[in-house]
Amino acid sequence: MSAAVLQAFMQVSLIDLDGEDSRLEKLQAASAALADEFSARPISMAIPALAAILRDDNKDPANAFDDTARAIGNHWSTYQSVFRDGKANTLYRGVALQALVTATESQPSLGTAIALLMRNFATAVELGKYAKPIKLLVDAADAAFAKEREALAVPAQGVSTKLPNVVKATKIDRAKLLKQIEGAVGPHNRAGTAGDNPNPQWPNAGNPWSYDFSDRLMPIIADNVDIAIAEAARFDEKNQQGVANRIAALGTIDPAIQRSMRLLWWRQSLYSTSADKSYRELGAAEAVIHAVADLASHLPDAYERAVDSFLSEAILALGLGNDAQGLGAIQATDASARTALDDCLAFQSPAGLVMTGVLQKDGAAPICAPTLTYQGWAVWLLREVMAVRAVQEVQRATEAEDTADE
Repeated sequence: MSAAVLQAFMQVSLIDLDGEDSRLEKLQAASAALADEFSARPISMAIPALAAILRDDNKDPANAFDDTARAIGNHWSTYQSVFRDGKANTLYRGVALQALVTATESQPSLGTAIALLMRNFATAVELGKYAKPIKLLVDAADAAFAKEREALAVPAQGVSTKLPNVVKATKIDRAKLLKQIEGAVGPHNRAGTAGDNPNPQWPNAGNPWSYDFSDRLMPIIADNVDIAIAEAARFDEKNQQGVANRIAALGTIDPAIQRSMRLLWWRQSLYSTSADKSYRELGAAEAVIHAVADLASHLPDAYERAVDSFLSEAILALGLGNDAQGLGAIQATDASARTALDDCLAFQSPAGLVMTGVLQKDGAAPICAPTLTYQGWAVWLLREVMAVRAVQEVQRATEAEDTADE
């Protein structure tokens, strides 16, 4: 079992185990058990645990570390007699942080979520004495994020379409055709050679010749025209099949290319599908939130960093101003914008996130409430949306198992 975080806590004197290895083993066991729970319940347990770790000691909710305390108590029932006077919270942070690092190694999607969230918090939360052990979590999360990105980078396998063979131009057998026409004209050709079943009359025979001539020449011409039409139809069929194959192959274009095309259309149109109107027709807060909701629908969870800049440029293009705004400016959005944001999620947004404060408005204190420009708020919210979305399927599977066991 890994103990890198716990050891980092000890190295900077945040945890003192009095040199007793048995105590470290108990904390390792507790963090391993907690990691399994975090892996299975990333939204209801892991993200709230991260929020508890990052909160200022004076702002910790009373029950922020209940799960961590339970896990430690299951392996070390007397730990509270050793960690008193606020030291227990430091111990909780160490064990919870170790559990998060372990969980990201087995659940890359959780690592993706943490990597996205820490891009926000790393610049807005004072890490202080916890900076070194938290860096271990950030490194583990970034590694998991990179793994998820690598999986997305595999190009789509295109359909191998064989080009249709070019149909050669059909040429009439002129010698055969001449022989047939000579047979229609009279009993024999100029060389005196009789053809197969020749016209027994010469032209000077009048009507008998002309009747026989017409009856014989008509099928000659018709047969040769039929051959030409049949060859043209065969060529056309092959050509159509080739076109159909190429149209089908369009569906196998690399998803990354398809996504880029959708993003470019979104950026150029500046039209909100969730609001059903141009972003320019929306208020500032509404435009920011609808833009986040709309853009999120086009992105994989482990999206490339350049998308943050892409979103910033889109918001800047709306001309909302470059003044820094407090959280209240974003919370003042209307119900339709909150609904669009909520529709991005399959579960309730975890406590501690700014997004939760926007959705619930009251009674949802975020870890921090920075002052940002409108484009800054857009990027912040996008990261939170994508972080929660990254682990929704894991949480869904866990809840499905819980329901089946009832």
